[in-house]
Amino acid sequence: MPEFPKPLGVLLLTFTLLVLLHSWATPIFEAPDEVWHYAYARWLATGHDLPAMDGSDESGAGQEVAQPPLYYGVAALFSAPFPDADLPALSWHNPHFGYQAPGATLDNKNMLIHTAREQFPWRGAVLALHVTRLASLLFGLLAVLSAWGLGSETFGTRTGALLTAMLVAFQPQFVFISSVVNNDSAAAALTTAALWLTARMLRRGVTGKRALATGAVAGLAILSKTSTLLLLPFIGVALLWAGWREKRSLKELVAPALGYGVTTLAVGGWWYARNFWLYGSPLGLSAHLNTLWGRAEPVSLLALLPEIPLLVRSFWGAYGWGHIFWPAPVYLTLTLGSGYFLVRSATRSLRRREHTGAMLALAWLWGSGILGALLYWMRQVEAPHGRLLFPALGAWALLVAAGMQELQRPRLTRLALLTLATLTALAPGVRIWPAFAPPRLHPLPEEVTEVLSYAGRARLLSVELPPEGGQAGKEFTVRACWEALQPMTADYMIFVQLVGRENTRVGERHTYPGLGRFPTSLWPVGSYFCDTYRFPVAAWAPAPELYDVLIGLYDAKTEVHLTPHNPAGEEVALPVAATVRIAPEAGTKPTPEYATAYRLGANIELLGYNIPDVVRSQRPLTLTLYWRTGAPLSADYKVFVHLRDAAGAIIAQHDGQPRGGRYPTTTWRADELIPDTHQLAIPTLAPGQELQLLVGLYHQETLERLPVSGPEGALPHGTIVLSIPHVEE
Repeated sequence: MPEFPKPLGVLLLTFTLLVLLHSWATPIFEAPDEVWHYAYARWLATGHDLPAMDGSDESGAGQEVAQPPLYYGVAALFSAPFPDADLPALSWHNPHFGYQAPGATLDNKNMLIHTAREQFPWRGAVLALHVTRLASLLFGLLAVLSAWGLGSETFGTRTGALLTAMLVAFQPQFVFISSVVNNDSAAAALTTAALWLTARMLRRGVTGKRALATGAVAGLAILSKTSTLLLLPFIGVALLWAGWREKRSLKELVAPALGYGVTTLAVGGWWYARNFWLYGSPLGLSAHLNTLWGRAEPVSLLALLPEIPLLVRSFWGAYGWGHIFWPAPVYLTLTLGSGYFLVRSATRSLRRREHTGAMLALAWLWGSGILGALLYWMRQVEAPHGRLLFPALGAWALLVAAGMQELQRPRLTRLALLTLATLTALAPGVRIWPAFAPPRLHPLPEEVTEVLSYAGRARLLSVELPPEGGQAGKEFTVRACWEALQPMTADYMIFVQLVGRENTRVGERHTYPGLGRFPTSLWPVGSYFCDTYRFPVAAWAPAPELYDVLIGLYDAKTEVHLTPHNPAGEEVALPVAATVRIAPEAGTKPTPEYATAYRLGANIELLGYNIPDVVRSQRPLTLTLYWRTGAPLSADYKVFVHLRDAAGAIIAQHDGQPRGGRYPTTTWRADELIPDTHQLAIPTLAPGQELQLLVGLYHQETLERLPVSGPEGALPHGTIVLSIPHVEE
């Protein structure tokens, strides 16, 4: 074993501080499957046998009952002295957990509502969980130490050892996993340790003692996670190959490999034999397959392609339950940088024939094997989780370190390591804690504005909308600021809706306040906070039009809404907080069937219209007009559509603001095309009856019609005459 150097000690201390910082920032059970991993450890800590895999389990470990027990046994030792009887009182679930906010938006990422009871200094169940997490830190430290040993034995230099260890210690997702209750830290540590001992044998020669020691560590590894079973054949073949390369006799060739295999099975094989004896399945895969994320039938590798981006992101850093991300450019940079170094390491593996090249080749094989095993598993279970690649974390670090040394550009290497370290150090404060912290409270100003109040319990102080409005098919944002008028015992949901004509909803959000983190029973009186709600607008939303923005509070259990009042204290039927313009979906460009060229007043044009080919007696007639204005308008105009008979009598008409009153002319944008539909109730008509269809605009208050001009000059009475189709009975 190489001398324990000072840089390694500093690195281990730095890693410890990073892990503790991540653990502090991550509230209880806000990590992948932590609630079930912890239940497994506590079940053992309270003196129970291994949890059952036959459906009779009472541990609460869920699908984790199929996990090998090593990690949980160690975690139980940490956890046992600390009571957690108050745990049920802390299990306040967020009903909108898992809302798929786009990109890196921190919205309803918390599974639980977290209160002051979880603040430091910890006590009760919170303390028990944080102490249990130290088991992961222990395995994380072993992984960093083993990575140092692996790099030292592979490269034979302290530089290579330090690079390999730093890549593990600063891998953002591994630091996070080492800060929570999760067995992936143990799998990473023990497989890296097994690879270290393998590299030691390949460098210093295969002996019986070294083979037995490697087998013991590999046995512990297969007791940490099922995927590490690949170590059994992998290292066995590596030992046979090493003996063949040294031109040993058959006995000398087989004996170490056999000793390794027997030791591995003796240490870790009992778990799989037990499962086969009790349940008829050595791996217990049914516990994972019979879940919501188990697939009914295995899918093809091609079908997994849409899941690969999430696999990559969660390898680098996906916090919480795996849905708190960095912005996309971060992952692109990390992936391209790592890929570049891996390509350079492949060059070194091919060019070098000595021990280093052999060990790098084995690292490539091991990493490929773990990736292949994960893809095979993903065909059966929706599990695009990068942490499942951590049994190959040491191999990945070794290969990247080889690429860095092959490149021989120290500045680039330092930049890469600094990027990883900075990202890891920033994660607790920039990504993790903000996802779970309640919104910031502000003192009330001396003069308080009000948009709406709700049954005297809360009020909406302000609403901010995008100045350009929204667009069909795109995300829409609403920023709202809230104040509690009195302490509340109930926890009300907030709803935000976009409502158009005939009360049609084209977009909405429902959530606890604080984007899932600040229920109304926690609101203090005398301060306010603000939320930003994001939701998509339906692509089919009629547009361009004005929509009402409704914002209210309701009890999810009873579905009773708190009665809204306007600033004057008057009860209102609907909590309309604002109106907003919604533009058509991008790329939408309606084209009229019949083109026209009429100008009304100074700025409005009628560019065309649509009308059915036939007008039928006693059937509604739908006419769509296509307007455009060259400049914003200062007055509201109504559209008139009159159907006259040969004697000039009006037999059907429709007057109203454009788009059913939802898009007044004062809201029109310059140069936009505005389809405007009107419907006429057609009376009894005679076949072939002569009719005239007249349209135009008039001032809403003065009733004065806008003058009209066409290709042949001014038209009388501000009226446009449109061609009328053939009349049928």
